[in-house]
Amino acid sequence: MGVVDSTTHSLAKLINSPFEFLYRFLQQILGYIFSPNPPPPNANLSRPKIAVIGAGITGVSSAAHCVGHGFEVTIFEAGSRKALGGIWAKVNNTSGLQIHSIMYRFFPSVSWSGGYPNRQSIVGAVEKLWRQYRLDERTKFDTKVEKVYKDRQGRWIINDESNGRFDGILACVGTCGDPKWPHMPGQDKYEGQIHHSSQLDGKDAHGKKVLVIGGGASAVEALEFTVHENAAQTSVLSRSEKWIIPRNPFIDVLLALNIFGAETPLSFIPENILRLFFYRDLKDLAPPKNSGKGLFTETPMVNNDVLEQIRSGNAKWLRGDIVRFEPTGIVFKHRAQGVPKNGPGREELLPADMVILATGYTRPSLAFLPDDCFEEYYSPPNWYLQVFPTKRE
Repeated sequence: MGVVDSTTHSLAKLINSPFEFLYRFLQQILGYIFSPNPPPPNANLSRPKIAVIGAGITGVSSAAHCVGHGFEVTIFEAGSRKALGGIWAKVNNTSGLQIHSIMYRFFPSVSWSGGYPNRQSIVGAVEKLWRQYRLDERTKFDTKVEKVYKDRQGRWIINDESNGRFDGILACVGTCGDPKWPHMPGQDKYEGQIHHSSQLDGKDAHGKKVLVIGGGASAVEALEFTVHENAAQTSVLSRSEKWIIPRNPFIDVLLALNIFGAETPLSFIPENILRLFFYRDLKDLAPPKNSGKGLFTETPMVNNDVLEQIRSGNAKWLRGDIVRFEPTGIVFKHRAQGVPKNGPGREELLPADMVILATGYTRPSLAFLPDDCFEEYYSPPNWYLQVFPTKRE
């Protein structure tokens, strides 16, 4: 009966949601072809031992590949069991994937049920992978890695010898560490609430005037939160213009076809299309032409609702600089398009019951690695584009 019910359900999906059915079917095929087999219980994996530093998406998926190909691993995670999933374990429950999930399959067997999974779905996928490949038996939580060095035989030691010896190290610390809490002039005098954008669960913004400091993806999530909470008014205070692209899988994939990952002589085509058909009457919010801020110079935000919320009057997107906090709000200096940061502008006191700091996260340190891992003038690579080691032996 179970097989009949499953077959009936699949046929219903095919008829009622053919694209979703084909998407999920494609994911199953890819998982079957490319996923390595999980190790059997109590398996003695004989290939070299690998230490994985970090239990986020990169750490868990890397460790799963390792054990699936016969390498023994140990994952070292500075946080508690609640930290499994990395940055997705820290953000709000209202947070979700901004790009289409077809571009976020961090392991072959990962299968999404929708185009834009939320935080719970993403953490759930990480936990499923972690258990499926028996990484729960191979993870040390509450173990901060402070130093990595070699013994006389050339094997790697994590912190001290009690953690064992390893043949290789994978540093999977990601790009987002602890929340940034900048201190601004007059902030101590402010009488309202101040929250970081990653800590909005359980907060009440109903009927309140809210100011969001920052203009990146965190600001968009904060705006989504205030709209959901029916805030009286939300103003996003951004220092510069940002590219916003629609939440559309076809557009996302087309933009991703730029294999160079940078501006090209033809980048003006999608930029002008976005200004004409997506920004329309709000072109002033897009980076101006010839400003050096092309669509591929930084990560764009992906959202359908931001511009509509601005058009409806529920939200404002203001360009300028924070001057200082006052007891009842923030003094903000409005700048015209093209005026550089901290340039001339018009000052205005913006009243606020709540301020949300959409100021992002600190970058995790790699100071635990030996100095000879870094070449002269080394700077951290963009982990999404450069996935090769900085130095080979």
